[in-house]
Amino acid sequence: MLFNEVLSLIKAGQETQNEEGFPVPGEETRRQVFTNEKSIRGNEFYIAAQSGYTLETMFEVHSLDYEGETLIDYESKRYRVVRTFERKQEEIIELICRAYGSELNS
Repeated sequence: MLFNEVLSLIKAGQETQNEEGFPVPGEETRRQVFTNEKSIRGNEFYIAAQSGYTLETMFEVHSLDYEGETLIDYESKRYRVVRTFERKQEEIIELICRAYGSELNS
């Protein structure tokens, strides 16, 4: 299994408030890791569609590279991690994603 593609894992920063009490988004931190892009399994795709959103892609990354990030940039597109699945024997984690901003409920 070749991990020959690169994606950016993004961790959203802590939101703060300014002097007037309005929220100020925190700084995002990002780092690049190697990945394999895979398609969504049919069953999972249709179950998500029944819930009102579309799963778009799945990325495989090494378990040691993933630290709970919820956003991904890949090929100039942003994704939100919907769920993860760890394959412990292979030390790989699957990140099942949908397009960022396409969700009905955050």
